[in-house]
Amino acid sequence: MGERMDRPPMTHAENEDFLQRLRDRRARLGVEEQKIEVRFEDLRVQANMLVGTRALPTLLNATINTVQELMGSFHITRDRKKFVKILKGLKGIIRPSRMTLVLGPPGSGKSTFLRALAGKLDPSLKVKGKVSYNGEELSRFVPQRTCAYVSQDDLHHAEMTVRETLHFSERMLGGDRHISEMLKEEESEDNDSSDDFSSESTYSEEKGSNFVTDYVLKILRLKECADTLVGDDMRRGISGGQKKRVTIGEMLVGLARSFFMDDISTGLDSSTTFEIIKFLRQMTHLMDLTMVISLLQPPPETFELFDDIILLCEGRIVYQGPRESVLEFFESMGFRCPERKNTADFLQEVISKMDQAQYWTGDHSSYRYVKIKKFARSFHSFHVGLRLQEELKNPGNHKQGDAPIKTEGIGGISKGKLFKTCFSREVLLMKRNSPLHIFKIIQISLLAFIVMTVFIRTEMKHDTVIDGNHFIGALTTAVVIVKFNGMVEMTMMMRRLPVFYKQRELLFLPGWALLSSIFLLSLPTSLAETGLWTCLTYYAIGFAPPIVRFFKQFLALFCVHQMSSSLFRLIAVIGRTQVMANTLGTATLVAIYILGGFVISRDNIKRWLLWGYWASPLTYAQNSVAINEFLDNRWNKTIHIRNIEENTVGKAILKSRGMFTEEHWFWISVLALFGFSLLFNFLTVLALEFFNSPKTHQANTRVREKNIKQAHKIDIKPTGAISPQSGMVLPFQPLTIEFNNISYFVDMPTEMKRHGFYEKRLQLLKDVTGAFRPGVLTALMGVTGAGKTTLLDVLAGRKTGGYIEGNINICGHPKRQETFARISGYCEQSDVHSPCVTVEESLQYSAWLRLPSHINSQTRNMFVEEVMDLVELKLLKNAMVGLPGVSGLSAEQRKRLTIAVELVASPSIIFMDEPTTGLDARAAAIVMRTVRKTVDTGRTIVCTIHQPSIDIFEAFDELLLMKIGGQLIYGGPLGTFSQQMVQYFEAIPGVPNIKEGQNPAAWMLDVTSTSMEFKLQVDFAALYQNSSESSKNIELVKELSNTQSNKEDLHFPTKYAQSFKVQCIACLWKQHKSYWKNPEHNVIRFIITICTSLLFSAVFWKIASKITTEQDIFNILGVMYGASLFIGYTSGRILQPVVAMERTVFYRERSAGMYSSMPYALAQVAIETPYAMTQVLVFCVIVYPMIGFPFQLIKFFWFLVFMTLCFAYMILFCMNTVTLTPTLEMADLLSFFFFILWNLFCGFFVPRLLLPSYWRWFYWANPAAWTIYGQMVSQLGDEEKLIQIPGAPDESVKAFLEGYLGLESKYFPLIVTLHVTIILFFLFLFGFSIKHLKFQRR
Repeated sequence: MGERMDRPPMTHAENEDFLQRLRDRRARLGVEEQKIEVRFEDLRVQANMLVGTRALPTLLNATINTVQELMGSFHITRDRKKFVKILKGLKGIIRPSRMTLVLGPPGSGKSTFLRALAGKLDPSLKVKGKVSYNGEELSRFVPQRTCAYVSQDDLHHAEMTVRETLHFSERMLGGDRHISEMLKEEESEDNDSSDDFSSESTYSEEKGSNFVTDYVLKILRLKECADTLVGDDMRRGISGGQKKRVTIGEMLVGLARSFFMDDISTGLDSSTTFEIIKFLRQMTHLMDLTMVISLLQPPPETFELFDDIILLCEGRIVYQGPRESVLEFFESMGFRCPERKNTADFLQEVISKMDQAQYWTGDHSSYRYVKIKKFARSFHSFHVGLRLQEELKNPGNHKQGDAPIKTEGIGGISKGKLFKTCFSREVLLMKRNSPLHIFKIIQISLLAFIVMTVFIRTEMKHDTVIDGNHFIGALTTAVVIVKFNGMVEMTMMMRRLPVFYKQRELLFLPGWALLSSIFLLSLPTSLAETGLWTCLTYYAIGFAPPIVRFFKQFLALFCVHQMSSSLFRLIAVIGRTQVMANTLGTATLVAIYILGGFVISRDNIKRWLLWGYWASPLTYAQNSVAINEFLDNRWNKTIHIRNIEENTVGKAILKSRGMFTEEHWFWISVLALFGFSLLFNFLTVLALEFFNSPKTHQANTRVREKNIKQAHKIDIKPTGAISPQSGMVLPFQPLTIEFNNISYFVDMPTEMKRHGFYEKRLQLLKDVTGAFRPGVLTALMGVTGAGKTTLLDVLAGRKTGGYIEGNINICGHPKRQETFARISGYCEQSDVHSPCVTVEESLQYSAWLRLPSHINSQTRNMFVEEVMDLVELKLLKNAMVGLPGVSGLSAEQRKRLTIAVELVASPSIIFMDEPTTGLDARAAAIVMRTVRKTVDTGRTIVCTIHQPSIDIFEAFDELLLMKIGGQLIYGGPLGTFSQQMVQYFEAIPGVPNIKEGQNPAAWMLDVTSTSMEFKLQVDFAALYQNSSESSKNIELVKELSNTQSNKEDLHFPTKYAQSFKVQCIACLWKQHKSYWKNPEHNVIRFIITICTSLLFSAVFWKIASKITTEQDIFNILGVMYGASLFIGYTSGRILQPVVAMERTVFYRERSAGMYSSMPYALAQVAIETPYAMTQVLVFCVIVYPMIGFPFQLIKFFWFLVFMTLCFAYMILFCMNTVTLTPTLEMADLLSFFFFILWNLFCGFFVPRLLLPSYWRWFYWANPAAWTIYGQMVSQLGDEEKLIQIPGAPDESVKAFLEGYLGLESKYFPLIVTLHVTIILFFLFLFGFSIKHLKFQRR
């Protein structure tokens, strides 16, 4: 095992040799791959969107906009939306066998341009012009496997490993059989080939991978993490840079002839970026590919690898042509790139109004800002532009290999192989999610045990109609539990959707393949769950003894489960967001349940609503199990009941409940359930095929500011003194952090154990020693996966698991996390923010809770304004933050917000994890200028950084350099122009000297790469440990620890910066802002509340106005049951995704020491209260008079009170299920488990007096039972009217409530007290669980 991992990675020479031999092989076989020339002419893209204050999605704006859109559709009012131009008449040619770089500032239209070329634009955008491949217009064929688009978003299944992810893509795209065959031949010819590739491939194939996947793993430097789970925000996995490489690899494993890659360097260090781009260059030239790549901060050596440049700005092409001529063009315009200036940075700054002046070569007094339009016009008269126009006039002479694109078929894998690939992936995901399925099995087993003890055989008689009520309760319970058990499919499907939409677009994954795989895998789980339920309950309860009826009930419940699963999958695909899906799901559930014939009998449903009864799947579920039971011979006892024509007990029971009394209706009902399942699955396939991702593609327009000042050269080098104009003037205490022999271990991942790693623990950091000092800006660098983020997490106290060894001191005293959180800030790599607030509100909130309490609001607001100026967020202060990759801020704007959130806290120590990732050169310079100014105030800052330009890198004072394995290979000062660091590495024998003008950061990463270690046969970590630099570093740590240990340890009189009262006010303020700008959650739930209220009113219309029979009481009981259980539970489930989304933000804010858990919990509950109260009021005002209760103020008051209390505990309960579980799926299952128990023991299925004595305690512990108790007693407890009871003498309503249902007025005060108690308990539990349970794994 060790021998295999010690082999060197593939070199560029080996890869070039391999590709050349592959090219020669194809030539010998007469295979001529098609070359793709892409032309675009007059390409224009526009977005139709709201602008100004009306674009802010407050509840008021959302309501007004919706009304106006509806009126506009009928031409009553004009459309308020405006067209925003994204691309403005672009034209040009992308040539094959050449690699093209797309440059431009954020918002210039790069992503839209690449999507337009790849045919991947959002359908909502308005497109004009044409894009053609080898003369064939894109609109006339589906490009399919001709091109591949690599998006900015890294969406992958967190449960799959890197190897499995790439292997799935390779199988979906078909792979390259020539590469596979050639590698197999090499394996048989020479096991010790020069590139040592074949032995690696053998290893891979044995593990189920293949040669192409393994080749891509090698060129993307992913071999080290090939068997590591991808992971996500809640699950530990690979790093952000590695995820980006996986995204690239997904497309490279296919057969595409043209590639469009959008910002593929995000999260990658400059060395890794150079390595990958060089591999791609070799593939482009030797395999005749068409390659277009956009990069934000390409280092000089990476920039030199490209053949052509396209420079975009404001939706226009400023330059398109050979890289060698781009500087000549700008020199002709009067602008020159200075020496030691990165050409790519120059190109992006020279078109910026803020930075253009510094590059003007003429007299500065004659300088005038050159607009983008002028650049674009001038390019057309430049010799490169003139040649391009001439070429565009010619249609192009295509060779045989460049023939027009074939339009027949998609040229992909067969449907059989496609299904097999998708099915095997779903099997793998099922295995990885086995805890969820085990939880479901345990849950249904527990429920089965509870139900069989409630309806125990010894208590179940079958002689009268009243005995039948007991069996009806047991059967309905079975149907409800099995149906509800399918609800988790909705959340599971929601998790799949983002990845599916991406794979549908890029890997051509059809909806039928995904759904058929899920459907087939759901069959055994349905069989297991329903089989387990039937086996445990059927004979224990005492249902009809014939074995045939046992299997018939099993069949019916199996069909119910399949119908339910398919229904909730359909709802997930229609809703597409968790909030919308939960809303639709619960609303659908309420409608199906109410109209299903159990809550209210079919005979009591209004004739004009009977279609709803026939359309409800629950109708057929209820009838199938009831007919199977009550048409058994043991229910054939003759009986005569008034108003019921049937003469046997079984048929009388069915008739009294409005059910069918013929045996053939069982098979009709089963077929109906099966038909519903097929229908829902068919509709799901259609929705998967035709519905698009809810991602909002918005035009990223720049706001123009009046009197904007032109900036001179951005100076980010150290000033050597604290500038009074540098900002950050609030008081703070300069602090030093020292760490000695830090090691960090995690348990060995299971997948790595399977691939030959036998150690119990995996070491991620090894004996790292260093110190960060005030006024010193330290860079923490290393290749992707070296452990930079891990070290920051350990030092900042953000790790939630693993094993940490070593010492961490603050000014010589051991670090205490509670105190450290008050004086430190951490800009995390992932930008975690509340999505439904604005930029300014995010900063105000952070400053409010983290700045010292003596700072007044005016000073705080001025400070926030200053920080927004520093990071250039002033013009975006009213912009919504939004969700990453979905809406709101762009990636670079989100990164600047992350930095600003920490800066407004005025911390003494700041950790910044890749603060320039996702930023263009100018934005990166702005950020680092802010960081430099902050350091100069005397603060301690350490940054991990991947691709620094020369200017940015030399702005740092000291460097900690790490290698893969978490080992330090350099620690110390950089020196002037990085000379001290350069001299250290140049002194190592064999290390090549730095070239003149070369970026020292890129040179350093290149000469310390894994490839160089293999080449020189050295261990840089061992060399450093034995060096004088290491000795100086260790001495510095000892000195700082000793000299400062005499100082007083950090101490604060209170744990948090603000008092409990202020924490509550601030948290409530933020929650109010967030709720007010979340129309998806709040507007939709009010619409659902109104619709549900109207449905209740229609179904139960005047049901309480005439009470003459026992069934009338049952119908009123059904109203109270439905209102108490379902309306409150619906609201709670709608809230679950919101709580889950905010929980991740809460983890970050709590780690930053912003507040204690209780203010957060109180604010979350308090802000929900007015919205829930409004829902209750709307429901009560609509439903109460329409169901026919005589209007008495005191009775309406109690109806309103109990509905309010019910809403309160249901919402708190659902919020608790999120905080008590790690995932939404688990929260769904937990809430379902208790909801079913509350249903079972609420007195509706089985009255309290009919419960076995050993279960009556649960009735009194059941809040749903209390609500129904209170509602029934408050409305009917004083009613003396007589009612008819089948098979028994007439009695008063009050006597029936007390004698049969067990609802006595004397317990009414107790019921009210219990409601208040459970609400307080759930509130305490929410605060307790959010404080003590943390499911985030880091």
